[in-house]
Amino acid sequence: MKKIASLMTALVFFLTACATLSTRPTQSAPAPETERRPTPDRGKELGKQFLVEARKQYRFVKDQEVVNAVNQVGRRLVTAAGADPDAFHFFVVKEVQPNAFAIPGGYVFVFDGLLAKLNSEEELAGVLAHEIGHVTHNHFFKDDAKVNALTLATIAAILLSKGQAAAPTIAIAAGTAAQLQFSRENEEEADASAIQTLKKAGYDPRGMLHFFQTLMAYETINRVEIPAYLSTHPGLENRIHLVELRMDRPVDGKLQSLRKPVDWERVQTVIQAKSRIWQDVAQLFPTRRPGAAPDERDHYLTGLAYLMTDRVADAIAEYQAALAASPDNPVYHADLATAYLKSQDIERARAEAVESLKRSRPGEELPSAYLVLGILEEHAGRLDEALHQYKEVIRRDPDHAFSHYHVGQVYFQTGNPLEGAYHTGRYLRLNLEPEAALREFKRAQHLSSKNDDLARMIREQMDQIIAAGI
Repeated sequence: MKKIASLMTALVFFLTACATLSTRPTQSAPAPETERRPTPDRGKELGKQFLVEARKQYRFVKDQEVVNAVNQVGRRLVTAAGADPDAFHFFVVKEVQPNAFAIPGGYVFVFDGLLAKLNSEEELAGVLAHEIGHVTHNHFFKDDAKVNALTLATIAAILLSKGQAAAPTIAIAAGTAAQLQFSRENEEEADASAIQTLKKAGYDPRGMLHFFQTLMAYETINRVEIPAYLSTHPGLENRIHLVELRMDRPVDGKLQSLRKPVDWERVQTVIQAKSRIWQDVAQLFPTRRPGAAPDERDHYLTGLAYLMTDRVADAIAEYQAALAASPDNPVYHADLATAYLKSQDIERARAEAVESLKRSRPGEELPSAYLVLGILEEHAGRLDEALHQYKEVIRRDPDHAFSHYHVGQVYFQTGNPLEGAYHTGRYLRLNLEPEAALREFKRAQHLSSKNDDLARMIREQMDQIIAAGI
């Protein structure tokens, strides 16, 4: 029981794992010599330098479900924009301001304070498509004089200005009026690009308008605390007008039906529940069907909020109420399994995890159910079976950091330091610790054969860290 308690200390629900990063090496063609803009490598180096500074200054959100949602939408948009999705990296920063930035080299930062204010996946897509547009149009490298002023300290002044209006990116090098003109041009181009990207990706661009309206409401109520995101963008009313003019055709319904939707209500519940200690979880849903009795969805989301705030007994009661209305829902069973695990009710945790897998469609089994079973098998000392369950998680979610950590530990216990070092390196990289990850990959490289598949995977991971800084 002490052993499972120690395991549970590390487990903050299966949602808590890590930021999803690219897993294949990136290649960029050099810019033609006739262009005055720097090569893409210059942007990557600048982005890497900034990332080092950001990792010192910021806490990153590592809830698997939150970061997976941002990456899923972001990668889909990058592909629709005709860029290499492996050349982009998306990060969620734990800060209350509604803020988002794109840094040269394809590094996109989104504050969880912004995510908490978004009402749909379409709104998230609008934000990310806009930031992707800044990168794909090389807005950082349009003018050599301005580029020379684009120092690490200047970028940091924007992203690291917590809640205070930061100086615009190039105001150090140019007058305020010139900078504002530059900003308007680039922001409008990014908006126009975003609309086209959203349509190609199967998203309704009206989500972008809804997001602007949300920002306008925030600006009205919180004018004293307008964050850097708002201070560096042109007037929202003007942007709304220009975006409306460009939405001449609706989104392609076929494209929209092909994308796998994100359960945005669930993601928002995770963000909001983790952002503060709630005296009453009902505060999470103040506008939902006033006066009406809670339905199964209400019980399910309330159970999730309780689970995220460690009110496990309350979470169990809510999940049981949801299951009473919908006994075949595999998500409810998987979450209830996690709740029983956190309460150290081993038999019920196992039964609910198995039930979740039984009630799932083939190929749609939930990683969290396998994770619960893996922890239980590891606790029981059945390491081979634990390894099998953890690998089922990774097969469905290759960047599930918590499972890579456990796979590494099991391999070390069973006398396989090569695989142990590799998976520990994967965990450390996903946990935004690239220096420590490189040490583990070098350790694995020393132990490996020079020509096998694992050696190639180790080399790829090392090359990616060196190239991208993460």
